[in-house]
Amino acid sequence: MSRKKINDLAITIISFLFFGFGISLQLKAAIGQSVLNALAVTLSYTIQLKVGTILNGINTLFFLSYLLLRRSRLNYKDAIQIIATIANGYIINLFLYHLLSNFTVESYFYRMILYLIGIIIASISLGAVLAIGIVKFPLESMCLIISDAYKKKFTAVRMSFDVIFLILTLCLTLFSHAPLQIREGTVISILLLAPLLGICLDFFKKHLTMEEKIHVSDLFT
Repeated sequence: MSRKKINDLAITIISFLFFGFGISLQLKAAIGQSVLNALAVTLSYTIQLKVGTILNGINTLFFLSYLLLRRSRLNYKDAIQIIATIANGYIINLFLYHLLSNFTVESYFYRMILYLIGIIIASISLGAVLAIGIVKFPLESMCLIISDAYKKKFTAVRMSFDVIFLILTLCLTLFSHAPLQIREGTVISILLLAPLLGICLDFFKKHLTMEEKIHVSDLFT
């Protein structure tokens, strides 16, 4: 394996772990969630499954939709994506229910800060993962295909899905009487997540797809 591929793989793994950590911080903040996470949390109350497990199921549906939109044969990269999709849920469960299980923040102000930090970490790490392209998150990959096919901005397509998730979450909360997850954190996420992800994706596309890529050792010097 070339040094370039090793470097890409290392950055992807590190970013992937940070993405799960960022999502977990948002969940721990408990001030409302991004609309997709809010849907997953609401479903977890309804069917008594862990949030990461619910996200695995949702992402699997997105992955299947992505394959249909792509209209090409399966390849080894699809196997990597399946593994990554499953691993993502387990990473979130690891942080949320084990490593951060005893971590609590009582102050509302600090919970707000925690949520913002989680969004920033998740956006940066997800942007890096998508730019490198070894692992493609199902939802964002589907949004990229739609944006390319219909000449729409990635951020506009992503925010459209957020609206759909918001409606589904509110309907499910109404009928299942689960705790309301659509709160101030949701508003923050709608306003910041798609723009931040778009900025990070553009940044990493420019810097991580150049002929002279950064080396893993540069991250620690």
